[in-house]
Formats: sequence, C-alpha cells, structure tokens
Amino acid sequence: MFTLKQLEVFISLAQKQKVIDVASEFQMSQSAISMSIKELEKIVGEKLFERIGKRLTLNERGILFLEQVALHVDALQKVYTNFSSQKIEGNLRLCASVTIANYLMPRYIDEYIKIHQNVKFSLKSTNTNDVIRFIKEGTYDIGFIEDKCSDEMLTCKKIASDELVVVTANQDLDKEEEHFIDTLSSMQWIMREVGSGTRSTFLDTISPESVNIYMEFDHTETIKKFLKLSSNYISCLPRISVAQELNEGTLFELPIRGYEFKRDFILIMRKDKKSSMLVDDFMKFISN
Repeated sequence: MFTLKQLEVFISLAQKQKVIDVASEFQMSQSAISMSIKELEKIVGEKLFERIGKRLTLNERGILFLEQVALHVDALQKVYTNFSSQKIEGNLRLCASVTIANYLMPRYIDEYIKIHQNVKFSLKSTNTNDVIRFIKEGTYDIGFIEDKCSDEMLTCKKIASDELVVVTANQDLDKEEEHFIDTLSSMQWIMREVGSGTRSTFLDTISPESVNIYMEFDHTETIKKFLKLSSNYISCLPRISVAQELNEGTLFELPIRGYEFKRDFILIMRKDKKSSMLVDDFMKFISN
C-alpha cells in the first residue's frame, strides 16, 4: 500500500513537473523523489508519468489517479493538522522591542490564540539591547528586535521591513517638500532612549551629522504626546506608530533629502535552545 508521503510527492510532481522543484519543496534528494515515484508506480502497477523534454507530465492513467487521490490526500492532511494542533499548548514567553510589542504583537497573538486556545502568552516590552540580553540569558523563548543582529549565540530571521519618518506638529515645516538634515538639527529633538533600535537606526543613518537631542523617553507614545504639545519639537519614529496621526493631520512627515531610514524587524532565538512544537509552530505562524 502506498503512503501519504508518496501521494504528496506524486501530487507535487504532477503540479511542478520537475523533480528538482519537488526535491526542494520536500527537502529530499532528486534521487529520493524519483525512487518514491517509481515505488508508487510499482504499487499501482503502471506508469503514471511520461517525460517530455525536461518535464514529467501525467499520462492518461496518471490524470485519473490524481483525480481519485487528490481529495483524499487533502482530507488526510486536514486530519493531521487538526490532530497535531491539539498538542500545541503551553506558555510562550515573548520579549519584543517597543514598536513591535505595541503595534504588531497584539494582532499576531490575538490571531494565534484564535487557532490555539490552549496557548498562553507573556510579553515583555523593552528596547532592542535588552531584548537581545534577555534572550541570551534564556529569560524569554523568542525575541523580536528592530535592528541588525550579528550575535553568534543567536539565530536571527527577518520577519518584516520597517521605515522611520521624521515628524513634527509644525505646519510651517510641512509646507516644504523636502528638508536638509542640517537645517533641522538645531530644533528640539525628542528621541528614544539609548539602546533603542529606532534611535540607533536614525543616528547611524545620518552619521556624521548630529542633532540637538532635547529629551529622551522610553516609549513612543510619550514622544507623540510631547510632539503635539509644541511645534518646536521634532522626532524620528516608526511610520507604523504615527500612521493615525499622519492621517488625522495632527503630525506631519518631513522628508529628508538624501536619507531613507529603513530597517528590518528580526526574530531572534538562542542557537542552543531546544525547540518545542509550540515554539516551532509560532515561529512558522509569524514567518507566514
């Protein structure tokens, strides 16, 4: 009797028509894929494919076989997924930099627990440097940061891209299409604290230029409140954090000539951490 894996390989090859593509999908060698198909054809007692150039296409019997097994394979895959999901339970400890914790993680966690109701979360919000430290110490299972990560102890995976924007409540500055950083440097800049990914991305990008850092705060929401109090204040914040204010017209974006403030959101884990089904599944969910 053929196995579910043999049928999955058969369906994939019927769709992709190239052994190399199927081998990549299943992380198997091309010879193993070819052997799987030969064994399946031996079990059913006839050829299912014919070679046309570099492609393998279904013959008439292969088309009939595909029609009969496709729905059954799909049903079995759903049974496996539903049954396996019952094993995904436990407590997941997350640590994220402020922007990710405030503007991304609530939606991700809410969507995940709708699928896996037996999973509980704890979420620590802090700056990028502290997230890296906590993950290395093993205090939390998975971390999310807003900056580059090159620590040899950590596995780092990009999950999204991000953009920072220079913002102010000063309507007069908004009238100009573009600004030079040196014309704004003497204004009263409000920045995130030392160790923040937002701060380091901005300052590293404009280096060796400098700005007048008038105040520093740990939280983006605090900075936004100060910006609205005076047109003298200016800051550089994640676009995702000021999207509502930009739409409402309470804050204005100031494009800076010659500069773009780009960065990535990064998922980090200790390389030596023993993974679990829950951790693996949540990481796959986030990546998707």
